[in-house]
Amino acid sequence: MKLRVLALLLLACGLSAQAADEPGKSSRVPRPVIEAAKGGQCVEPADDMRRNHMAYLKHQRDDTMHGGIRGAKYSLKACIECHASPATNSVTAAPTNFCISCHSYAAVKVDCFECHATQPGKATSSFHPLVHPTGATAALSRQVRQLATQPATKP
Repeated sequence: MKLRVLALLLLACGLSAQAADEPGKSSRVPRPVIEAAKGGQCVEPADDMRRNHMAYLKHQRDDTMHGGIRGAKYSLKACIECHASPATNSVTAAPTNFCISCHSYAAVKVDCFECHATQPGKATSSFHPLVHPTGATAALSRQVRQLATQPATKP
């Protein structure tokens, strides 16, 4: 008897969850409100970007940081330029801006902009001060790479 009641409860929960996902049905949780952005067609279909954008950005980050490859298909800079709000010129300045709206809905922290600019064309660098391409750390890094690629000489 208890097993039958439990099965009926699980079935009812499953049906109510399915009904909430059907088009035209309202949910107790409001969907994110995203204002129109500057961009047109995204580099990938919207459903793919919703699920995988973090992997694309992480992979691009690794290519950029370790390989020096910039301006590729999944560039964070390109994302910001397309998705910045015309009203705020940002992706994080208001609750309806592109990144904030979805990340708030999903309860996920947006940590990209601790180092990167949230506005396109911003005068400041998107580099952390310690790794700026004209800074001392960058010069040291170039020298180390140069030494590493030179053939070894015998004393």
